[in-house]
Amino acid sequence: MLPSGLGFANWELAVGDAMLDLPERHRDRDQQPYVQVTRRSCFTEHRKRLSCGLFLTSFVAVSWMGGTHLLRAMYVDYSQALAANAQALNASQVEGRRAVIYPLYNAPFFTTWVCTTMNVLFFPLYLLSRLCAPASEKTSLKKELTDSLHPYQERSLSLSRFVCRCGSFTVLWVITNYMFIYSLTLLDATDVIALYTTNIAFIYLLSWVLLQEQFVGIRIVAVIMCNTGIALFAYMGGASRALTLGGVTLAAAAAAGTAVYKVLFKKFIGEVNLGQLSFFFSLVGLCNALLMWPIFLALYFSNLEIINFNEIPWLPLMGAALFIFLANLLGNFGVIFTYEVFLTLGFLFAVPASAAVDVYLYNVEFKGMKLAGVILSMIGFCLVLLPENWPDYITMCLRWRWRKYPPEPTSCNSETRTSYASRLRTQSGRVK
Repeated sequence: MLPSGLGFANWELAVGDAMLDLPERHRDRDQQPYVQVTRRSCFTEHRKRLSCGLFLTSFVAVSWMGGTHLLRAMYVDYSQALAANAQALNASQVEGRRAVIYPLYNAPFFTTWVCTTMNVLFFPLYLLSRLCAPASEKTSLKKELTDSLHPYQERSLSLSRFVCRCGSFTVLWVITNYMFIYSLTLLDATDVIALYTTNIAFIYLLSWVLLQEQFVGIRIVAVIMCNTGIALFAYMGGASRALTLGGVTLAAAAAAGTAVYKVLFKKFIGEVNLGQLSFFFSLVGLCNALLMWPIFLALYFSNLEIINFNEIPWLPLMGAALFIFLANLLGNFGVIFTYEVFLTLGFLFAVPASAAVDVYLYNVEFKGMKLAGVILSMIGFCLVLLPENWPDYITMCLRWRWRKYPPEPTSCNSETRTSYASRLRTQSGRVK
């Protein structure tokens, strides 16, 4: 549920700078055949990554939107279900027929447990991809396991500290996803997705404080816009403001929890490769499966969660778990095929895609504070993605524009005279 593909865009346009500032002495070198072939192959690889990026952006957006809407669709409003059951019981007593009890499902923690358990598949899928790699890139299973444990061995973690650290991240993961899923029982799916995208602003703030990231003014503006969007969501409820405020608080807390999770992961575990990251995700899924099942059983027997095991909506539940797993998988492994910014934008484009589904299926109206909150959250998301030296790129684009389309020369000797020409002066204006 936590899209680890989210991050800051580190775009490198050194090739573009070199093309704009190419000295004259290098032009003869550029005419050589091997230089042209190398440049052509680089541009071909660049186009491939761009094409894959557009495809993966769409796929991530559809996966994130589909998983969220399936989670939203499988909940039955408990009060409405009780009213329907009461009407069915009254009708059965009057007409002497057997009552049809509508199935009830209101179990956010059980849903969180099922979705998080899917993370166990991360490392097996990674090992499978290594087995399918070319012969020159294949490695043994023992080497992959040793490499996956390297970040923990490097920090000299004992077995007990290693288990405690994995358990702590698992608890943080489960709490964050529980708040996200529970907020779907109170708000529309688009509202929850838009609120959840503000996590990137919290990530920057925590990275600035805990990881000493560089201060960028435009990102502070993005943080302000995201917080303003959250405030507007909180005031959109009208008559049901109490429920709306609760849902907004849960969704915003889920976004903040995601930021805490990602920043603490980078602080205590550090930079990892894909194998180490997939191993960590599988550990989180395994700890969740082994440690968290007594909690949802306790919630079930205490009637805090409504589960009819004969009527569990397995199809939307497993579909949502699969969609969210695919979104996380592409968000982490997609960097093999494309640039990270495309994967990050996939989570942003899930917002308008979800809004279209809400309007078409549920007749949701986006207006007033609700519309303003969605727009501000999306703008803040985009501003955080701007690179640290974004003014340099604007200057580069302007310079390229001026060089390709130079301004037309204008005449300096503008005619300011009237149509009347004096006989005592020449055409240049001098006195004869």
